[in-house]
Amino acid sequence: MSDDVATIQNKLVDFYLAELDALRLSQSLQKGQLEALSAPFFLNLHAAKAYFEAPIRVMFVGQETKGWFCRLPEILNDPKNHVPPLLARYERSLLGPPGHSHFLKTRCLLEKELTGGIPGSVIWNNLFKMDVFRGKGKSRSARNYSVALTTFSAKLFRYERELLQPDIIIFGCSATHDTVVKSLFEAPKRKTVLVHVPKELWHFKYDQIDCFRTLHPAVARFRKHQSVQKHYQKIIQEIKSGKHANAVRIVGAMASRPDD
Repeated sequence: MSDDVATIQNKLVDFYLAELDALRLSQSLQKGQLEALSAPFFLNLHAAKAYFEAPIRVMFVGQETKGWFCRLPEILNDPKNHVPPLLARYERSLLGPPGHSHFLKTRCLLEKELTGGIPGSVIWNNLFKMDVFRGKGKSRSARNYSVALTTFSAKLFRYERELLQPDIIIFGCSATHDTVVKSLFEAPKRKTVLVHVPKELWHFKYDQIDCFRTLHPAVARFRKHQSVQKHYQKIIQEIKSGKHANAVRIVGAMASRPDD
């Protein structure tokens, strides 16, 4: 599998470099807009090798990364030399301790419940590839920042989805991002299975992929702790009792087996 992962990663990096070059040449972002954007969020599949070995492939998607590495102009000036540090940053965040991040703690919970707790077995992705610096103490939300950023992020996400072939995608983002989510999964292939809780928990399918959109784990800070926990437990329960139930049971049995 390691050779396959290396091949997929090489395809991904080539695609990233080509899209960065296209973004630089397009001049679709003005200088002030460029300087406000962070470095792009790129996946390191070597760190997520366990994702490809798991009987069930789970992708957990956040909104955008807060303060990722450096500013975008620095990356565009020398993309080839900056991609390796970006991949290393992803590896540290994916495999290292989650710290105080509600999102990363939830990703670890999903690994424990769905993929045997193997580090890197639930892959992390984001709706937006860059966040926006608006000054200290202000929101870094990338939603509605620019058409260029939305288009760039969507193009990368679609390519990553096709390359990684997830069985399940869980979006941890508010209903305000539903327009973006829907744009990534065009109708008629996108079909709603059930709206469990309006604006809080939505289950839909895209071809063979089961997708869930619920609250971002960080809203637990704003008196929604019980709702957030309940929604993620509902998603876990549905996956464990649905068409992937046997795969989850196999992973659970392997995880509980004593070492030889």
